Amino acid sequence: MSRVNPKTSSARPNKLGSYLCGFVMAVNKNSIVFLVLMTFAGCASQPRYTSYPIERRSPSPFEERVERQKELQPFVSEGESKIDQAKMGRIIRSYLGTPYEKGGSSKKGMDCSGFVMKVYKEYAGFDLPHSNKKLFKLVGKVEREKLVYGDLVFFSDFGFLPSHVGIYIGEGRFVHSTKGYGVIVSSLNEERYRKSYIGARRVMP
Repeated sequence: MSRVNPKTSSARPNKLGSYLCGFVMAVNKNSIVFLVLMTFAGCASQPRYTSYPIERRSPSPFEERVERQKELQPFVSEGESKIDQAKMGRIIRSYLGTPYEKGGSSKKGMDCSGFVMKVYKEYAGFDLPHSNKKLFKLVGKVEREKLVYGDLVFFSDFGFLPSHVGIYIGEGRFVHSTKGYGVIVSSLNEERYRKSYIGARRVMP
């Protein structure tokens, strides 16, 4: 019966185990290096800031209307006016397209009397009331056939009490802030305004 040398038998498994440990460590190191390289390669292939194409939408009919009105030069008066039309025209044009907001008087939003108040404040420093009814009572009455640039034109859906106001700019046109479209140019000859027109007032006689 042969004897087994304990030193020889114990050395074999230890040697095999060391081989296995070294192989596993080598695999792990290679895997880590491979993952790091792939990460950098992936980062390098992508831009630092990803940009997405901006979808350009077509302007709405209202936006097209406002742009056409800005390009027009509607600020021509019929008759004598003490208003500097070029100066007031620039102020009015800057507000075209401003959205409607009840009680508002800024470019974020304004109602009809807020628009009138803001234009005359910027034009001459006047502090006009933010009220259709007070404006209607405050300034001098003007006949329709004698309208000149800068006159206030009033409309009513309730008989004789004014419910809407705008600024006359000549050639039968006026600028006002409407609930549906904000600040726009309209015609006194449009059926709605022709029927609801109740009078005009002059701020600077």
